[in-house]
Amino acid sequence: MKISEADRARLTQWAEQHVPAHARKEVRVACTIRGSAAVVSEERAPWDGTGDWTSRRVARLRHTKQGWLLDRADRNGRWHHYDHAPATTSLDTALNTLDDPRRAFWG
Repeated sequence: MKISEADRARLTQWAEQHVPAHARKEVRVACTIRGSAAVVSEERAPWDGTGDWTSRRVARLRHTKQGWLLDRADRNGRWHHYDHAPATTSLDTALNTLDDPRRAFWG
C-alpha cells in the first residue's frame, strides 16, 4: 500500500526532529520514501571535514495490508524482517519501536 501524504509528512518530521539542533552539523537522520517503503538512515559528516557524508541504513518501514512492518539492515545493508515487532496499524507505534533503546537499530 502506498504511503499516504500525512504519513509521509509524519516520517519527514520525525527524521528532522530525531537529532538535536546542535548536533546536526555532524549527524542527521534521513528518511527516503518510495512507494510503500520508507528507509531510515543515519548520515555522518566526514571526520576530517573534507569529503562526502557517509550513510548507514538503519531500518525500513513497509506499509502493507497487515499494517506497518519493520525491517532491520544487516552489516552488508541487506534487509531482514524484524521478528520482535508485530505488524501495527499505527505509524507512531512503529516509530516508537524504532526509537526504543532496548532494540538494536541504532547500534
